[in-house]
Amino acid sequence: MLTRRELLEIIGLSSLYLFAHPLFASEDHIEVFPCGVASGDPSINSVLLWTRVDPKVHQKLQKPIKLYILQDLQGDPDKAIRSTVIKEFEIKPEMPNDNNDYTLRVSISGLEPGQRYFYLFEYAGVKKLGRFKTLPEEAKELSLAFVTCQNYEDGYYTAFRHIAEEEDIHFVLHLGDAIYEAVYGAKIPSRRIYLPSGNRFAVSLEDYRYLYRTYLSDPDYQLARAMHSFIYIWDDHEFVNDYFYDYKRDCYDSPSLPKRIRESKDAMNRLRMASIKAWYEYTPAKVVLNLSDPKPINWIKIYRDFKVKELMHLICTDERSYRQSQCPKRFQSPGCESQLRHTMLGENQLNWFLGQLSQEGFRWKVWANEVQFVSSRIDGLYGSTDAWDGYLKERERIIDFLVEHNTRNLIVLTGDRHAFLAAEIPERFQKDYSKVVGVELMTGAISSVNASEMGWWKKDLPQYQSVEEYTQAELSQNPWIMYLNQKTWGYSVLNLSPDRAECIFYSVNKYDTKPTKEVLVKFQYDGEHLKKA
Repeated sequence: MLTRRELLEIIGLSSLYLFAHPLFASEDHIEVFPCGVASGDPSINSVLLWTRVDPKVHQKLQKPIKLYILQDLQGDPDKAIRSTVIKEFEIKPEMPNDNNDYTLRVSISGLEPGQRYFYLFEYAGVKKLGRFKTLPEEAKELSLAFVTCQNYEDGYYTAFRHIAEEEDIHFVLHLGDAIYEAVYGAKIPSRRIYLPSGNRFAVSLEDYRYLYRTYLSDPDYQLARAMHSFIYIWDDHEFVNDYFYDYKRDCYDSPSLPKRIRESKDAMNRLRMASIKAWYEYTPAKVVLNLSDPKPINWIKIYRDFKVKELMHLICTDERSYRQSQCPKRFQSPGCESQLRHTMLGENQLNWFLGQLSQEGFRWKVWANEVQFVSSRIDGLYGSTDAWDGYLKERERIIDFLVEHNTRNLIVLTGDRHAFLAAEIPERFQKDYSKVVGVELMTGAISSVNASEMGWWKKDLPQYQSVEEYTQAELSQNPWIMYLNQKTWGYSVLNLSPDRAECIFYSVNKYDTKPTKEVLVKFQYDGEHLKKA
């Protein structure tokens, strides 16, 4: 646990009372609320609040949980409870239980737009505090942080400590891989993962729950979730690497799983249900859950949108649950026939997505997108057909729609690749392109290994000996890509205004327990061209 002095150094005087109060600086709240508190999916008048009560404590005491929504702290949370409470709830002792792994999800409505609130969970006199901002009904400026890929074993979460200090952002957009379902081997010895099943990858609900509890034991991650609301989508590792839906068998599949599991429909369904249930329990997201539906593809719907009039329409998609299979060779691939007929989004979600893109009244359309959208080939080979290069026809349909509607205000925020990337999205991926329909901004991983560490390309492209050579080849052969960094980790911040969208890429060394953050580069997009700021 962080000491009080460390907390003050991290959050600064502007946030002094959020964690410096003795009730929060003691170790008691760690014992009662071992995964911290969080808020998610803010709207103009609502938010979803989350916490988890320690099972051993709760089984012994069986106390109700109190929840207070505070307008202001007034320098003292105890005093604020008496004078600035605007909502107060008492949650019955039976609500946290074995069936939900002692987690709580509380939807709060009736709030004011564009306001900062504090919230406080209390159990048997022990309190844990957080804060959130509702979305403004309309705005001239808005900022958000976006993050991806945080393998617990691969490094420290110090990027989240810097995100916690970001005073001006309205929320954090998490683009997926909030956990990794497999044990890949710890680069940080103190962060080893030992699944309850004893396997190298999750095979049960308890395995997935253990992963979320372990990842949320990190104090920097807890701090960021307490300081800001998160909007989560997922990528593949919340379930299993590179999975897709087999529409003929009506179940999920993955080339990363052993044959004995992927060939058993029942085994795949059990695994999928376990991953969904654990994600829902530990993720503060307002999504549609229906685990009683006979079709696994209908068990959960996470695609949704968020609006701030005049300025921003955030559209969150799910690029895993409805996709068909990738090319047989997924990386450094010459391509395959399925690129021209397989779907990434599924027909229903694609139609919904195009409908969201067509809505007017917003300066910027911001797309929360899991995998790289712009094309990338080196010496004729696609870098990844697990990304949009593996679904050429559907990508072309989206771009054609943007061209038809004369759209140039699309900002695609992307994760997955463990790299920072900035690119224009051309009407056609040709070297002499002239028309741009939007931009793609990809953030590096919080902690997961990158190309510089792993040298993934060397097997198929051995002529490039270093990551610098490989990066330069990609930049020179794909002129719409204006920036690519595959050597560092961190997070990104997007600042929106009517005139421009500005993105800042921050580098944070995952191997350092007390790193500074460094600005890698700033880009601006005015609706016409992407350029360095």
